[in-house]
Amino acid sequence: MKKILFAVLVLLTGTVAAQTPTARKSLLKQQLPVTTVEEVRMDQVTLEPGQGAPVHHHPGEVYGYIVSGEITYQPAGEAAVTLRAGDAFREAAGKEISIFKNAAKDQPATFVAVYLLKKDQPSIIIKK
Repeated sequence: MKKILFAVLVLLTGTVAAQTPTARKSLLKQQLPVTTVEEVRMDQVTLEPGQGAPVHHHPGEVYGYIVSGEITYQPAGEAAVTLRAGDAFREAAGKEISIFKNAAKDQPATFVAVYLLKKDQPSIIIKK
């Protein structure tokens, strides 16, 4: 009898767990400019303490998510902001990025970037 009761409890618990709704949190909603996207590229990037990207821009839209750490982010002509784990960001196609660097001096920062590109287009263009 105990085995049957245990089996029923296991089945009921599994049914209840299966009915629990998936938690979903909107991170970013952005209307896309009119563009042709032929490739999507997704990179995970880790910046060492204090490390950053040189001044650059992207030929296509970029959408990102900070996985860990803090990143100082400044598009040209805008105030710098600190992006933290859980934050999402957008880099508009062709917009110069003046600062994109790990804000910490003692821990790495990791982010995921999704690039919307034309076929064989580079994901980043460094300013010379």
